[in-house]
Amino acid sequence: MNANTDVNANTDMSAGRGGGSGADAAPLAAITGIGPVSRVGIGVAQLAEASLPCGGDTGSGIRELDNFDPAEHLGKRGWKFLPPVTRAALAAVRLALADAGELPERSPERTGVVIGTNFAVSEIVDRIDRALLENGIPGISAVECPNFSVNVPASQVSIAHRMKAFNVTLSNLLTAGYEALLVGGRSLRAGRADAVLAGAIEGRPPAALHTVAGTSVDAAGACLLHLETPQAARERGARVYGWLTGGARRVLASDAGLARGTLVSALDSLGDVPPASVHLCLPVGEAEVAALRAEEDARRWADGCGAGVTVTRGAPQATATSVLALARHLVRESSAAPAGTAVAAGTAVAAGTAAVPHGPGEDDAVFGVLGPQGHLVLLRVATDGGAA
Repeated sequence: MNANTDVNANTDMSAGRGGGSGADAAPLAAITGIGPVSRVGIGVAQLAEASLPCGGDTGSGIRELDNFDPAEHLGKRGWKFLPPVTRAALAAVRLALADAGELPERSPERTGVVIGTNFAVSEIVDRIDRALLENGIPGISAVECPNFSVNVPASQVSIAHRMKAFNVTLSNLLTAGYEALLVGGRSLRAGRADAVLAGAIEGRPPAALHTVAGTSVDAAGACLLHLETPQAARERGARVYGWLTGGARRVLASDAGLARGTLVSALDSLGDVPPASVHLCLPVGEAEVAALRAEEDARRWADGCGAGVTVTRGAPQATATSVLALARHLVRESSAAPAGTAVAAGTAVAAGTAAVPHGPGEDDAVFGVLGPQGHLVLLRVATDGGAA
């Protein structure tokens, strides 16, 4: 992807509900399944009930994923020689697919995988490095060596579930999860696939992560979303948590004035009609000055258009933090939807029918994540079904 990329109603690659010429266009993707595996919660029911935002509890150090039993989700065999992050990823896929409901038979070439990660293999690479330094090549574990590459967990997902349309791993620090969702949505719009598993997975991070993520971080976690074309969701009468209607990717300059203009232009690019709310995940520590400045600029923009703002500070699940925040919002919005509301997120949309929005932007939200190097990714999501 280019450093500055828009996916919205005003470009050929996208669609959105933001008003203007894009208001009647189809969204990029329907979000029909959610698979969280995290200390925050495993499965949508636990995620919805989590009292904490995806920042986690107080304390310091690395917290183990001690609420996850691989055998419960993967069976008794076939996973014992896989690293913890791959186990979590495979479980997240199973949860997302089960949550998506009864899926049609699809050719393996029509389902893709896009995963963002920062530290999927960091621990393994560190052990291999230490083994080489201490004992040379004989010291390398034959079991661990095949898992050294950052794209191996995503490849295991594709192999296990025969998802052959494409397999992509992204790794920008803290932002790769939202980038994965954006790439997945764009791929659906471009006709590269009919469905995509997209989101973020993380393994044990290095100690240095606390300089941007906070003092307490998780050892592993995953959150993958099942995306499909709006047409496919309508045809099978799927429950839809939300509609990915657009997105933007930017790199903020270190200069405050330039950064402000870039952030505002990215928010403006998502549609003429402002969203109801903006949700930001921001780094701390070394990146806190830039993060506070971005928050101030976003609040000023939101005040001007009447949108609310919420902020998660820190990234205890690294790049999975923002995806968990989005998933938690969607699950809670789904739980709050009135029973029998045919167009509400979390309810089935009858095949061949057109949903009617509550009003432009009324149930839209923008989700943003900022990385410590200035990478900014924004996603616009509608939860009223009106974009269908």
